[in-house]
Amino acid sequence: MTTGLWSLITKTPKMAFSRKPTCTLFFILTLSALALYTALRHHHHPRTPFAAAANNHRNPLYYRDIFLSTADNYTIAGYLRNLTLHPHLAGTPLSLSTALYVQSHFQSLGLTTHMTNFSALLSYPTRSSLSARFINGTVHPVPLSEPDVPQNGVVLPYHAYSPSGTAYGEAVFLNYGRDQDYRALGVDVKGCVGLVRRGSGMSRYEVVRNAAAHGVSAVLMYTEGECKEGVERGTVMNGLGDPLTPGWAGIEGGEELDLNDLQVAEKFPGLPSLPISETAAETIIESLEGEKIPHQWMESFKSGNRRITRVGPGPTMLNFTYEGEKKMATIHNVFSVITGSEEPDRAVLLGNHRDAWTYGAVDPNSGTAALLDIARRFSLLMRLGWSPRRTIILCSWDAEEFGMVDWIN
Repeated sequence: MTTGLWSLITKTPKMAFSRKPTCTLFFILTLSALALYTALRHHHHPRTPFAAAANNHRNPLYYRDIFLSTADNYTIAGYLRNLTLHPHLAGTPLSLSTALYVQSHFQSLGLTTHMTNFSALLSYPTRSSLSARFINGTVHPVPLSEPDVPQNGVVLPYHAYSPSGTAYGEAVFLNYGRDQDYRALGVDVKGCVGLVRRGSGMSRYEVVRNAAAHGVSAVLMYTEGECKEGVERGTVMNGLGDPLTPGWAGIEGGEELDLNDLQVAEKFPGLPSLPISETAAETIIESLEGEKIPHQWMESFKSGNRRITRVGPGPTMLNFTYEGEKKMATIHNVFSVITGSEEPDRAVLLGNHRDAWTYGAVDPNSGTAALLDIARRFSLLMRLGWSPRRTIILCSWDAEEFGMVDWIN
């Protein structure tokens, strides 16, 4: 019977159709129905990335293209918005809430995540003031905070680990505070309150240390830039990591030094300091008389459109006060682990610090927002069947601003 059907199909079509018109019509209708069903099924069930991944298993270029093409500025902007809703200085409750947000994000992606808490010695301001007495006898307070910045949780401008202290002395401009700047100035600055601009590779600690060596009683630092009323907070600690555990991990129950230990004390300057805005610094510097500005400084230093001609000491007098406290605080590091498929014991660390002096929109949370989006895209690749060759650890560190206390610890 099969042979007979095959003979009908392979013979002249006219003969076959003329002998079996009903069968032929049924055959055509069946083929049409199958074609329509296939087309409709393809339309309602398009090929998914998961199906495509199955056919591209272990194709690095495919996964790379997916990773790059799924980056989304709108999503990153949303992460940044959530990270910067509040100031989150390390060791504060708002810093913990930001850490919990990062942890929750990693966990929502199905990534293995944990938070590690450390107790570290941090530093916070309690009170500060600065006033200037000008040659005409008038006394004016010098603003230490940025204008129009709400103070709900925003820490006062200060230098972490600066000692408390008061000073009253002639104002003097010290350029970058380098040894060659003191030599170029060539005058006695003992008892003066020095103004220093940030730069030339000098750390804050080195600036204050040099000032103390030359007899300066207190230091004011400012940063040149477009935002002339902004104040740059920072640390004056010498070195990195928790001051109480220099050179070893600060784990719970582990060894730590006493605050009065000489090795700890050497990490802190002996002179008080404060950051001020460029606007505030210019107001003081423009009132100075005394020595002419050394010619070595003239090309690199300008105040607005006018060159500074005199750098003191005096006659403007500065009244400086700073009080702060060093205390143990809890910091929070968040980690997410993607285990490698071939070399799980070898790890690639990808991380960014999370804490900020204030809101941290640029430093550091532009980076933290990108880290959260990288985690999202890694999670997508994992659902498509990808796994890294080596283990990847996504790290969100705390207390970097104090001197990399986070990952050093």
